[in-house]
Amino acid sequence: MKHILRYSMIFCCVLFGQNNDGWISELQVVERITHIDTLAGLNHESSGKEITSPKKQFVRVIASAATILLGAAAWRTQVESDKYYDKYLHAGNPVHRQDAWNKTEKLDQASGMMVVGSQLFMQLLIYSYVENE
Repeated sequence: MKHILRYSMIFCCVLFGQNNDGWISELQVVERITHIDTLAGLNHESSGKEITSPKKQFVRVIASAATILLGAAAWRTQVESDKYYDKYLHAGNPVHRQDAWNKTEKLDQASGMMVVGSQLFMQLLIYSYVENE
């Protein structure tokens, strides 16, 4: 069905576009007194590239690296915390059990702080892409 509509539209455009007495031929001819500067409105956005300052690039690199590193460190710390929690669950000695619980608690808190830090650097990275005009 799509092909039939396309071919009929092309056929109609070719068939009815052959008239010399259409509405376009009735328009007035515009003569230019000065030349048109075609490069006047050209900026960096028209090429698709964004020109960033070295300061903004540095912030983006640091924020990206910190987000990834803190996220990886938080994951690794959480894995260690899970191991100590398993020791806590399976320990029979109350001293070993309390020691495993204390380490689990400290590692969980450290992991949580790393996740918060990772999210803060993620927000900084996102903010560096927001245009301030």
